[in-house]
Amino acid sequence: MSQAWLSYDNAPPIGVPMRFFAAAVGWLGVLALTLTLALAAPQAANRYLPLTVTLTHELALGVLGNIMLGAALQLLAVLAGLPLKHPARMLWAVWLPWQLGAALLCAGFALGFDPCCLPAGAILLTLALAALLAHGVIGLLRSPARDSGSRGMLHALCGLAVTATLGLAMVAALTGRVDWPLLPLLHSHVLWAAVGWLLCLLIAISQTVVPMFLITPPYPRATRWLNLGLPALLAVITVRNLRPLPGAAEFGILLWLGISAYALLTLRQLRQGRRPQDPARAQWQRAMWCLLAAGLVALACLAWPDRAALPLLTGLLWFGGLGLGVMLAMLGKIVPFLCWLHLKAAQPPRGLLPSTHGFLPERQHARVGALHALWLASGLLWCLAPTLTQWLFAATTALLAGTLAWLGARIARQYHEVLRQIQASRQT
Repeated sequence: MSQAWLSYDNAPPIGVPMRFFAAAVGWLGVLALTLTLALAAPQAANRYLPLTVTLTHELALGVLGNIMLGAALQLLAVLAGLPLKHPARMLWAVWLPWQLGAALLCAGFALGFDPCCLPAGAILLTLALAALLAHGVIGLLRSPARDSGSRGMLHALCGLAVTATLGLAMVAALTGRVDWPLLPLLHSHVLWAAVGWLLCLLIAISQTVVPMFLITPPYPRATRWLNLGLPALLAVITVRNLRPLPGAAEFGILLWLGISAYALLTLRQLRQGRRPQDPARAQWQRAMWCLLAAGLVALACLAWPDRAALPLLTGLLWFGGLGLGVMLAMLGKIVPFLCWLHLKAAQPPRGLLPSTHGFLPERQHARVGALHALWLASGLLWCLAPTLTQWLFAATTALLAGTLAWLGARIARQYHEVLRQIQASRQT
């Protein structure tokens, strides 16, 4: 994927993605608050406890979900040529119900799977996704763009639709509206969220952002087959989860091989990059190692199903190590670039427009990466000994959220100050 293929004229107003990114930072603060409030009654490591389920969805829906939705709307416009014709309407249709729905769903989990909050949250999230998928999926099917990034985003959005459908089925089962087996639904829901949505979206966008921002060679054309093969394997595994059949382990091994292939390929691309000192490179490398480790721990879960800490370790390595690691690396590049791009479109006088590093110096970006590594280490300790280390996990989560909020406010002030100067220069 070449940067020259991107259509920046179609980019939505800067407030669209930035609202999603700001909400993600707020949700990271909510995650810290939940961990802090739960210190009064520390619990053992168990992925089925209300606290664990709440924390998982605060991270997956609140933090990662907001970043991914904001990035998807941006990339659908500049990569696939799907501009937002009514940006304000899209914010009301997607951003607002997503925040309310995630809040109600997480409250329902925290209150012991409350039968009122869970359906209300699920309905609002479904409405938000319906608006997003109507824009993205229908637009991509009609779009003449046939590059691997656009096709990969289509597959990822379809994976998101399957994830949401399985989630709705789980809510219906949890609230007693239907009599469906929970564990097969749970396993399928987690697989589609982790691989069908998160990983497939990363595979799609990494083919653009890694060569563009980290100056690496383009990904080989064979990479696009991962976005076809992984959802196909997920579909087979889901059917076998819901209707147990022999041979499911073999498909799990194939899925692990595909995931590992992407991680190793990306590590090779990063080693060939022409900016080895870039802090985003180290963040991407750490995320890929987390992906490899998560795959191995997931296999260990199959071998030792009675080890309660193993599923927690898998989830944290995947969503916290891979997901949050890559998202922070991309935000450190995309947010300054968007500020620079929109200010440049305002035609500033010579010398007034800062560089992208002027909005976020590399030392600050590296500090965010170091804080994320500290946060991840404390989270892994929490998975192994939650009653002893929950205070540490809460403290590092609050520190990471506070740092991101401070940097975001600083970038916003600088952006509006430069914009004000541009407007003043026009008047004179």
